[in-house]
Amino acid sequence: MVASKRAWEAYPPTYRAREMRVLANWIRAGESGSVVGLAGAGKSNLLGFLCHQPQVMADRYLQDSSLRLALILVDLNNLPGDDLSIFYRVILRSLYEARSQLVSLEASLPDIVEVLYRKAEDRTDPFVSQSAVREVLLAVREKRAHLTLILDPFDQFCQAVPTQVLDNLRGLRDSFKTTLSYLVGLRHELAYLRDPTDLGELYEILDTHVCWLGPMEREDARWVIGQVETAMDQSFADGWGESLIDLTGGYPALLRAASLWVAQLSPKPDTATWADHLLAEPTIQNRLRDVWQGLTSEEQTALFVLQAALHIASQRERKKSIDQIENQHRNGLERLKAKRLCAETDAGWRIFSPLFAEFVARVERISGGRIWREAETDRFFRGDGELVDLSERDRRLLRHFLDHPKAIHSIDNLVDAAWYEDDSRGVRDDAVQQAIRHLRKQIELNPAQPCYLVTRRGAGYCFFPEGAPQV
Repeated sequence: MVASKRAWEAYPPTYRAREMRVLANWIRAGESGSVVGLAGAGKSNLLGFLCHQPQVMADRYLQDSSLRLALILVDLNNLPGDDLSIFYRVILRSLYEARSQLVSLEASLPDIVEVLYRKAEDRTDPFVSQSAVREVLLAVREKRAHLTLILDPFDQFCQAVPTQVLDNLRGLRDSFKTTLSYLVGLRHELAYLRDPTDLGELYEILDTHVCWLGPMEREDARWVIGQVETAMDQSFADGWGESLIDLTGGYPALLRAASLWVAQLSPKPDTATWADHLLAEPTIQNRLRDVWQGLTSEEQTALFVLQAALHIASQRERKKSIDQIENQHRNGLERLKAKRLCAETDAGWRIFSPLFAEFVARVERISGGRIWREAETDRFFRGDGELVDLSERDRRLLRHFLDHPKAIHSIDNLVDAAWYEDDSRGVRDDAVQQAIRHLRKQIELNPAQPCYLVTRRGAGYCFFPEGAPQV
C-alpha cells in the first residue's frame, strides 16, 4: 500500500492536463462518461491518478467549485463472479478501501461504510449488499456531497455480466442523480461491446460524453522518460529524449518500450538509425500492432492511403491525392483525429508517430474500408471497390443490414428481411446460417474473423459498416 501510494505521488500534478480538464467539466456538471483509449494509451494510469491523487482534481481543476467530491476506483479486474451480490459487494469494498477520501465529505462516513461493508461482506443475498450501497449514497446525499465511481476496466465486465447487473447500475444512478456519477474505462466504444438497446439508458449516459486518450503532451512524455532513467539508473544524452518523443509521438506504451530499449542497449547506436532498430524490436512491433488492431476497418483504410500519399514526392501530386482522400475518407480521418492518431495542421495532415506510419506502410492487406450502397444503382461497395459477386440473397441481407446498422438481428428477423414471404415459414435456421457464411465470404477479408458481420452469441448478428475493431 505504501509503495503504491508513493508511486502515484510521483506523478506530476500537471499529468494529462488536457484530459483532466475534460473530466473536471463532466464531474462539475454531475455527468457520467467514458474514457476510451486503445491498448497502451495509458487509460488505467490516468484513472488511477485521478483516484489516488484526488487533491489534484480539487485544487487545479475544481478550484472555483463548491463541489464536495470523492473519486472511488472500482477495480473490475478478476471479479470473483458476475452476479448482482458480488457486484454490490465489490462497490462496498471499494468504498471501504477509499475511507481516507470519504473523511473529507463527512468525518463519520468511513465508520458508516465499514459497518455496512462488514455486514454485507459474506452475505450472498443481493438485497443486503444493494441496501448497504444505497445507505452509503443516502448518507452522501444528506451531506450534499458527490461520489464518482470509476469503473475500470469496463470492456470485459460489460460483455460478460448479466443484463440485470447493468440494469442495476443504471437504476442506482437514476435513484441518486445528484449524488452519483460514473466514469468507465474502455479500450473500445460501448457499441462494439454490447447491443446498445441491451444497455438501455446506461448506454446513453456513458456514450454521450467520451474522452479519447491518445499520445501524451511533451511534458508528460519527458516525465515518462525520466521515470525510465531513474529506474534504470541512467541519464540519457542531450537530445535522446526528444528523439524518442518524436519517433513514438509520445504514445505511452511505445514511448516506454523505446526508452527501455535505449537504456538497455550498449553501445548506443546513432539516433539517425533508431527508427530502423526499433521497428525490428518485437516489443515495439507488438505495441504498434495493438494500436492498429484497435482501429475500425474504415480507420485503417484512411490511415493506409494517407501514409502513402504523404510520401508522394511531387508537392502538386501529393496535394491532389490528399484532397481526394479527404473527400473519400473524411469520416475515417475525423475519427482518427478524435483519437489523436492523426492531426490536420497548418502544414497539412500528419500521422502522430513516424514509427506507426512506417508500420502502416508495411501492412500487407487491409480490409478496404466502409461498406456502403449507391442507392440510385443499388450497387454495393467496400471502400472504393465494388462488391460484384453478390447473390440476390446477399444483396437482400446486405441491404437490410445497411438500413439497420449496429442492431442485433435475430434469425427470424433475417428470414423476414431476406426470404420471400410465401416461403419464409419453411426456412430452417441452418439455411440462414449458411446464407450468412456466404455473405461473409463476399464482404470479409477473413471470414473466419469477421469484422463487418459479427455474431452476438445467443442473440443473433450485428452489422458494422465501418468494420468493427478487434475487441
